[in-house]
Amino acid sequence: MKKNIFKNMDWGILICSVILCAIGMVALFSATQESGYDSLQRQVIWFVISILAIFVIIFIDYETIAKISPIFYRNFYNIVNSCIIYRTDKWCY
Repeated sequence: MKKNIFKNMDWGILICSVILCAIGMVALFSATQESGYDSLQRQVIWFVISILAIFVIIFIDYETIAKISPIFYRNFYNIVNSCIIYRTDKWCY
């Protein structure tokens, strides 16, 4: 692993994203005070999962991602085209 991963990281984007998520959670907290906090709890759980996923992805070497990207591209291309051809979902139209 590279030792300078966190040195080359764009901290401004990460901090702005966390601040925007926090603002959204405050808004969700104020909107769900009377009806319970189920939505807020799910939002916090997904926020934590996404932060963990970000750090996992950061540690993956970009050359590995570049090697497998054609496979992902082809698979997602086929999924979208099959959705368009067979009209399986409303977002395809």
